[in-house]
Amino acid sequence: MSKQSFLTNNKLYRNNISFSKATHSVAIPNYLYEMNPNHRQAMQLRFRTLNNHQVNAFEAESMSLKISLGEVFKDRTSGYLNELTLFIAHFNAIPNCCIENNINCMKASQWFSDEFTSEIQDMHYNKRYFKSRKKADYDDIFYFLYDDLMVYFDTNMSTVRFLFRKTDIKLVEEIIEGIKKFKGRKSRRKPRISLIVNTRFGVDINTMEVTKQKFNIHENYNDDFEEVHQTIIKRLSKKNEKGLVLLHGKPGTGKTSYIRYLCATLKKDIIFLPPNMAGAITNPDLISILIDNPNSIFVIEDAENIVADREQDGKSPVSALLNISDGLLSNCLNIQIICSFNTPLSKVDSALLRKGRLIAKYEFNELDVKKAQHLSNKLGFVKTFNSPMTLAAIYNQEEKDFVVEKSKCKIGFRTMDIY
Repeated sequence: MSKQSFLTNNKLYRNNISFSKATHSVAIPNYLYEMNPNHRQAMQLRFRTLNNHQVNAFEAESMSLKISLGEVFKDRTSGYLNELTLFIAHFNAIPNCCIENNINCMKASQWFSDEFTSEIQDMHYNKRYFKSRKKADYDDIFYFLYDDLMVYFDTNMSTVRFLFRKTDIKLVEEIIEGIKKFKGRKSRRKPRISLIVNTRFGVDINTMEVTKQKFNIHENYNDDFEEVHQTIIKRLSKKNEKGLVLLHGKPGTGKTSYIRYLCATLKKDIIFLPPNMAGAITNPDLISILIDNPNSIFVIEDAENIVADREQDGKSPVSALLNISDGLLSNCLNIQIICSFNTPLSKVDSALLRKGRLIAKYEFNELDVKKAQHLSNKLGFVKTFNSPMTLAAIYNQEEKDFVVEKSKCKIGFRTMDIY
């Protein structure tokens, strides 16, 4: 099997170690994750076989120098320490990795520190303020014990990772069984979005919770939108689905408000590409993010340059969009895409509008007079409308208008009286 094939089939971390050839080596960890129960027994048998045939690891020092401790620290947007590079900094070896998800890390870490006090040799931790809490709590805790076992409690992600090389797998499994007692009950999913960001390690995601607001579709949009809305909700709620939603119209007509409503309503993970990151649509790192987040919804706001007709704009990354939504990758990723933009639909590449590829399209316009007046009255305003209004104008009637009308330049000659 080729190295590229190995990396793809084993779903290794996107933020795997990247070092200078002159001073560092590349470490590729094994990666275990939750699997189909029907395959668990066979996989355990295979794992025991692999464990019985472990060969002595070659010395990494024969290839390169140890990693600089400066490389241990991750970008501040991503976390405290990178567990992979931290393991290499301590042991200079390629770790095996086991992962347990949905763990109450605060309770589990307390149990672990009490149960294994005599075995713990070292630790690192990070305390920070979660949301609006007045007291700082532990987030990232790294314990070192036995020959080379590192146990990483990621409180924010409710995840515990076990990295080791020489430690007996039986000792690791005993700890894992104890940690499993702290698996949290499946609670009601809180709305959240994952924002794509640029870090010094490349493209990554930063997940944030979304505040769910009361928002009545019928009152905030014209009557012709109801049917389109039901289609969008039905299709985006399905698992293992793909397809594209195009939302366009004038600024202030409610495109962003509707996307915010979808993010807080749908139970799928939402990945948001901000306008300043539009160029990332062709970045290979983005594909890695989508591979790690299948069955999610990919939102691209202000997507004018992405959906533009290739005949009018040769630089348009429509091909990348098509590959994700309906190409070879679509059946593997099952990613559904929402694009919002202000330009007319006539400027969109026709390939995006084909049947079977397009879930829905809708042009947002000003709210008709009757609906605009009803919504304004409900919001407590007293102004009377005589023409259709945008949602932005209705909701912000008390705000000062800062729009400056552009003066028209007159072209021609002016006669002058000469005395």
